[in-house]
Amino acid sequence: MTTRKHTGFLTSLLLGVLPCLPLTVPGQILTDAESELRVVWMQMKRELPRHPSEAVQRYAQCVAWAIIDEIPEEFQDLNWEVIVFDTGARNASVTPEGKIAIFSGLLEVANTPDKLAAVLGHEVAHLTQGHVSERVGRMAMTGLAGVIAGSVTGFGSESMTAAEVVLQLPYQRGQETEADIVGMNFMAKAGYNPASVLALWLDMAGSEEDGGERQPEWLSTHPDPELRRQDMAGNLAPALKTYNDALDSGIRPRCHL
Repeated sequence: MTTRKHTGFLTSLLLGVLPCLPLTVPGQILTDAESELRVVWMQMKRELPRHPSEAVQRYAQCVAWAIIDEIPEEFQDLNWEVIVFDTGARNASVTPEGKIAIFSGLLEVANTPDKLAAVLGHEVAHLTQGHVSERVGRMAMTGLAGVIAGSVTGFGSESMTAAEVVLQLPYQRGQETEADIVGMNFMAKAGYNPASVLALWLDMAGSEEDGGERQPEWLSTHPDPELRRQDMAGNLAPALKTYNDALDSGIRPRCHL
């Protein structure tokens, strides 16, 4: 079993090594790493508790599919799955094969359809822009893909899961900026207000102080929150135009709890 202490070492190593590795990875190595992540996803489905409310599951799936319907066609054909796992982590992630994990703690801060769409638009943008595969490839180049997939025998509270390790792998600064901009466009095309992105970041940044809890994972793995909030504000106008065009064309999301 991987303890949190051991996983802290793994995470530190990954955070230190991955950004330095090249973005191009031999095809077989990438394929092997993606296979390992497929194992991680199956472990999550088998061993992590799902949120017991079918209404919550349908709500999250509704928001996710509204985003997916607006992404490039070649990605719409992936075998998408959207699952809300019943854990306190405030995070979400997507695999190269279109498996979206939403940890229920995220819904405490992404507490409106627009804010949830902001998170999912950002994560899906990482996939469509090739960032997910690049990150997986850099993980593979460390030789740790198999370690991560095989290191966990259970998902109990005393161990950091393989999924949590994967979720902490960093994207590059330019990739985060691109995912912010592309994600705002996806959510706007789906009829979600991109201005909610700014409110989401403020809520996440303030949740640690207000609730006395640790920083939300989704925020801690996406660095420089104030600088990125300023960047998003600077790129908001085109997304707002797309949003208003969507409303004018009759697009009205109907995803509610």
